[in-house]
Amino acid sequence: MNPIRRILLTLPMLATAALAQNTPLTIDSRYDFAATVTALETAIQEKGMTLFARIDHQAAAKEAGLDMQPATVLIYGSPKAGTPLMQNDPTLALQLPLKVLITEPVPGRVEVLFNSAKQVVARSNTPYDAVENSLANVEKLIRATVAP
Repeated sequence: MNPIRRILLTLPMLATAALAQNTPLTIDSRYDFAATVTALETAIQEKGMTLFARIDHQAAAKEAGLDMQPATVLIYGSPKAGTPLMQNDPTLALQLPLKVLITEPVPGRVEVLFNSAKQVVARSNTPYDAVENSLANVEKLIRATVAP
């Protein structure tokens, strides 16, 4: 096959892979919206992580006279785990602490969105193997907490 044609045929696959790398992971929750938020807050705290903030976007929208679907972001992490990573690579401070979005885009369908550990380190100078036993475990925790 002509090398130029091969490159042209490969471009859509590369674009799709790049887009997928920037798209948050999405898990449908087995719980309703409020129960999903509570379950994740509880799981985070039971694992000894700090829940730094809870941002209720729907409530903020209402205060501004606007309407939107339920959407809450939990900002959480472990200073014990994150600090050494940021000491080695200060650019990780742009990605840490971690965030998870709980939203209900259509009534009755609750989604949990978050960046994978690979996505977090992709925006830094830290190799994935430096976080596969820490940040990657958070993905497992979220799945175990809310996945059907």
